[in-house]
Amino acid sequence: MKKDLQILHDKDRCVSCNECIIVCPQSGEDKTNPVIVAAQHKGEPPEINCIDNCIQCMTCWDFCRAQAITFVNHHLVQRLVVNEEALRKVSKII
Repeated sequence: MKKDLQILHDKDRCVSCNECIIVCPQSGEDKTNPVIVAAQHKGEPPEINCIDNCIQCMTCWDFCRAQAITFVNHHLVQRLVVNEEALRKVSKII
């Protein structure tokens, strides 16, 4: 199933807020091979670094304010957050 799922990152649409890095359980400074990393230059969009470490939770997609992240074939993946009310509550915290 992992091969069927594709992550598309629209760098032109991205606002470089780095929230995708913050919410991704497989990214951050404490990870050896994070899925998403911050750009080397301020104002540039983050980069997909190690897609093999993606657990397909699609949290980055849920929290991308610019809707710059798209999962192709997302219907093949069971959602981590399926309750829209829970998703709204969590988004207020972050």
